[in-house]
Amino acid sequence: MAVEAYADDKIHSDVLTKARESCYKARDAFYSCLEKECDKKPTEIASVGLLYPKECKKSRDQFVNQCRSSWVT
Repeated sequence: MAVEAYADDKIHSDVLTKARESCYKARDAFYSCLEKECDKKPTEIASVGLLYPKECKKSRDQFVNQCRSSWVT
């Protein structure tokens, strides 16, 4: 009976692909901001001690929200 409950579960690869693309876009925007603002003093603290300029806070937040936590460092 427990196995039957999972019989209808399908992996929707199109959903996974769109989520991954969304994550990659957010990641690229954040790293682009880091490159653009590299001359600014890093003041914001992210995970594992990463420091980044406050100008990149919005793109960092989007990166964190769009990606799995294991993908964000």
